[in-house]
Amino acid sequence: MSKRLYLRILLAMVLLATSAHAASPFLKPGDEVVDHVRSRFYDAKRGEAWASKHQGYGASATNADDFARRTQAALAELNASHTVFYPRGTTGHADLSAIFQRHLKLPKVEAPSIGADIQETSQGFFVRHVFAHGPAAKAGLLRGDRLLSVEGKPFTSVASLTQRVNKPTRFTIERTLGAQPIVLTITPRLVNPKAEWLDAQHASTRVIDHQGRRVAYQQLYSCAGPEHQQKLQDALSDDFAQADAVVIDFRDGWGGCNPTFLNLFNRAVPRFVGIGRDGRRNAWSATWQKPVVLLVNGNSRSGKEIVAFTMKRLGLATLVGQRTAGAVLAGTPLRLSTGDLLYLAVEAVEVEGVLLEGVGVPVDVEVPDTLPYASGKDPQLDKALDVAATAVPSP
Repeated sequence: MSKRLYLRILLAMVLLATSAHAASPFLKPGDEVVDHVRSRFYDAKRGEAWASKHQGYGASATNADDFARRTQAALAELNASHTVFYPRGTTGHADLSAIFQRHLKLPKVEAPSIGADIQETSQGFFVRHVFAHGPAAKAGLLRGDRLLSVEGKPFTSVASLTQRVNKPTRFTIERTLGAQPIVLTITPRLVNPKAEWLDAQHASTRVIDHQGRRVAYQQLYSCAGPEHQQKLQDALSDDFAQADAVVIDFRDGWGGCNPTFLNLFNRAVPRFVGIGRDGRRNAWSATWQKPVVLLVNGNSRSGKEIVAFTMKRLGLATLVGQRTAGAVLAGTPLRLSTGDLLYLAVEAVEVEGVLLEGVGVPVDVEVPDTLPYASGKDPQLDKALDVAATAVPSP
């Protein structure tokens, strides 16, 4: 082969590769991810090294699912919390959009929901939380149920139920390992995820008679935004006024608690006694000063961890459950040209000089999780109620 012919072949190969590279519809969003990491990631040195390594990676993707897999795998190399790729149409994309709706300038955020939080494990899809008064609760779905199929087709995600919204839908579940599957009819609905979490938080509010004590309970699936804090504050001063202790459920969901959350439990605020003209005394406090139990697990993240760490350190709460996630970087959502979202860690966070990222907050009372086939039982919550009741001083 002559040198001239060899050079022509080499040039053709280069042009062909360049043409294929440029024609890939995933080159641009991939480079957007790379550029964001290079310019915004909280660790500039690591961000630059990662960006140099992965420049142009999107061109190799064969379809949207493949691009998502490649992006997630590449981001995992950064080993940082709040660094996730959420494609359009996924539950995470809808959740993050709802939390940052104003920041992202979105006029409306809606997604299909059955009123339950589902966890994917190596054993399958299991119901982690059933939101009070939601469609799943009304249909009889229980914590620990394994979701097998929807209308005869394998269950993949709640996000895939768009075509079943407002239609009674058959869900086949396995409640007990190896037992005959059960069919429940649940009607999916379109919701704003944040609005659903707020409704679930309100619906979870109750006072439980436990071991001779009145123990208040509220679930904060999300703590992102002042509305969640305000709803808890309202309950503390109203529904829980006559309770002896409170359990706040920080397990799973999203973080986001603002440090001002701690003001709800500030014991430095004095107690007051109003004395009427008839001599009757009415004691009250502007903050909650009775026993507090924070229920946490390995999915309690971000601002929830900051609150848990600080309340434990100040002796304001007893932590029950399992060590928190250790996901305490500050993240921001970045919209790609495709409409997909890149959630990227842009700042490290210290709490009283301590870095919780990758470490988490240890609990005072360890209780293992027993989710699969739990049949609605919740030993972590049961133990939290025990701890709260026994923390109440004797009269």
